Amino acid sequence: QHDWNGVVYGQQAKNFYRYGFIPLKFGATMATPDVPAESRIFQIHYSPALPMLISFSYRSFGVSERSTRLVPVVASLASVLLVMLLGRESISFRAGIMAGILMAVTPMFIYYGKNPVHEVVLLPLALLSFYSYQRFLKTNRDKWWKILLLSLIGAMLTGWSGYYATGLIFTHGILLRRNEKIRFLQLPLTAATLLVIFFFHSKILNPQATGDLQNIFLARLGGASVGLMDFLIKEFRYSINLFTITLLLLSMIWVFSTIPGILRKSLLFLRKQESTVIPAKAGIYSDIDSESMSGMTRSVILLLLGIFGIAHVLIFRQAGYYHEYLLFPLLPFVALASAGTVENLLKIFQGLKIKILIAGFILFLTAKERLGYLQALLKSEYVKDIYEEAVEYGKIVKRNPDIIVPIERDVYFIFYADTVIKK
Repeated sequence: QHDWNGVVYGQQAKNFYRYGFIPLKFGATMATPDVPAESRIFQIHYSPALPMLISFSYRSFGVSERSTRLVPVVASLASVLLVMLLGRESISFRAGIMAGILMAVTPMFIYYGKNPVHEVVLLPLALLSFYSYQRFLKTNRDKWWKILLLSLIGAMLTGWSGYYATGLIFTHGILLRRNEKIRFLQLPLTAATLLVIFFFHSKILNPQATGDLQNIFLARLGGASVGLMDFLIKEFRYSINLFTITLLLLSMIWVFSTIPGILRKSLLFLRKQESTVIPAKAGIYSDIDSESMSGMTRSVILLLLGIFGIAHVLIFRQAGYYHEYLLFPLLPFVALASAGTVENLLKIFQGLKIKILIAGFILFLTAKERLGYLQALLKSEYVKDIYEEAVEYGKIVKRNPDIIVPIERDVYFIFYADTVIKK
């Protein structure tokens, strides 16, 4: 199923490359050249941003599996960099470096980080939005607000999880900065505008879009078809294999040691609110000293990042049950929270050597723990027979360009055999 995404979005990208954006009305389709233009079926449950990005890679490097994976690889590397920046901003420079390295050695990153799916490509845009939001709260500079807005727009155009990031940042911002309600209202208004454009575009591509989208939504929601306990067990197994037990334990330690402090400071505010007149324009944390407030805000934003990472799987239980890569957006939080625990641990010890030894041991443990599982993933050959057949057929197509790969064939066959791009 993992390679299935690559061939589907690769074939759609191939059509953008073959026909252009405007002739296809910016719609993603898997149609092969034997399908008349009026008979093409367009995918409407995602925006066309991902295959459009892959089509740019095709224009530069040709159509291949490597050029298909180039887009998610670049996005994954950008995500590591942004995790380091978030760690530096939220915890410390040392924790940022540690978070980036921990993220990069997990099976989730090594295997799924090159998978051409929306969750991987969207992630750096979402991380940039959380980072720019932190910078905006710290500096109040319009530059960071503009970057926040643009990164959220990019995330929402790429996949549905972008809307979760928008909602979380809006909710936190409007509570924290009551005197800037107008500014933060730009976020839901932008999200609503993009949704209207998406549905309007879907109706152009498919007059039955409303019913189709409703069916897809209900199918992915699928709470009735997947029992809660079965779902939780499956996600726990996915998490152990892809994040490692080491990082799960370290991140849980950070969560359980951080939440009490946030609740305690919130309770302090409520008590002070009873005896202090708070200006009408003040935010909900007005009575907490600025230094304490800053630390709590950084922790809350990291928790919001965790909620963002798990939201899609919790909402669309059926999709999360069958597709482990939907947990990919949770990886930055797991890495950052784990780095936060390591940072607190290192503060206990004196001496550079012992700190390097502890950090190195945790890194080694993370990289080694699920190595066997990772190797099995990397060696898996899910569609080897179809791939080999398609490659042979593709050689025939290259010798005789008049031969067309039929749409009735398996999706893997279509991508690997339909290699000739006619301009």
